[in-house]
Amino acid sequence: MHPTLAHLHLAGVDRPINSYGVLIILGVTAGLLLAVRRARSYELERFDVLAVGLLGFAGGLVGASGLFIAVHWRAFVADPSLFKQPGMVFYGGLVGGALAAWLYARKFQVPLARVADAGAPGLALGHAFGRIGCLMGGCCYGREVGDDFPLGVVIAGARRHPVQLYEAAGLAAIAVVLLLLSGRLRPRAGALFSIYLGGYALLRLWVERFRGDDAERGFLLAGLLSTSSAIAALAFVAACALLLRTTRRRHG
Repeated sequence: MHPTLAHLHLAGVDRPINSYGVLIILGVTAGLLLAVRRARSYELERFDVLAVGLLGFAGGLVGASGLFIAVHWRAFVADPSLFKQPGMVFYGGLVGGALAAWLYARKFQVPLARVADAGAPGLALGHAFGRIGCLMGGCCYGREVGDDFPLGVVIAGARRHPVQLYEAAGLAAIAVVLLLLSGRLRPRAGALFSIYLGGYALLRLWVERFRGDDAERGFLLAGLLSTSSAIAALAFVAACALLLRTTRRRHG
């Protein structure tokens, strides 16, 4: 854990620079640069890809915070001061970002499926940076492990699974696989994003088994299933349906 990278002293004000925020900025930058570089391969204007990416990020922030508030609405009603700095849930961000991207694509007649394919590897890469930020910030931590567990990290006063690194490594692997598949799947608009969506859903379902921050997450079915696990299961079904649709459209 290293939640604060440095302190900025300006005009008598001490402003901490948080690790999580820095990693988010680095991740967004890396993801956007990769997506913009891939734009021409998908017969897209670089400006459109950049605009979709920036609007998607803004929409993602709103969606991620919104879902967190929805999951913990009782706490926010009891203490409105929590609205000043709510937490975030990735799947809320994905939905919010997708909605913002869809609105831009609809307004300016941009083929959203191709934009999604161009940006999918960058989305996975940027998310990996974000999970490293979670590790440095000490959030989204794992269950407790024994002292003999070689990968254990100390967070919240206990030695735990480094689930943030598990997810970051998985996302980096997904990004590499997507890049390798890009040429083969390029004619099937939407296929690459479908693989990203399904691949991350499986990764998230696996990682959720090792999460230990139960008090910070919402649960369904009397505590048997976390909110993110339920959404991940639905996302996997949706990804399979989208992939099947792109395959049929290609051969139909």
